[in-house]
Amino acid sequence: MRPADTFLPDAKDHRRRTRRQVRHEARSWLRTATADDELLEDADALCPREVHDLGRHPSRRPPEPPKPGRRGGFKVWKTPYWKRRKALRRARFAAASRSARVGG
Repeated sequence: MRPADTFLPDAKDHRRRTRRQVRHEARSWLRTATADDELLEDADALCPREVHDLGRHPSRRPPEPPKPGRRGGFKVWKTPYWKRRKALRRARFAAASRSARVGG
């Protein structure tokens, strides 16, 4: 049995933290190397050799359930089609009400 005070991180968390450390070290090293031309020439030999994913982003957060009272799905009324349609209808109704006021 293990003593209760030992901490064993799960593998996923350990990988995430170590990858983050490697990315941080590589980025900071590349930043300092860009200031010095001689270091930049030797960048292949001096850059940290551990595999890192400089351009990668972490995975997305899992989707959260919607807040109470919120609708699900895509907001169609915010698309350019519906905005244009509503603007045309508003203009048509405004013209109709103007003509009713003038003619009436």
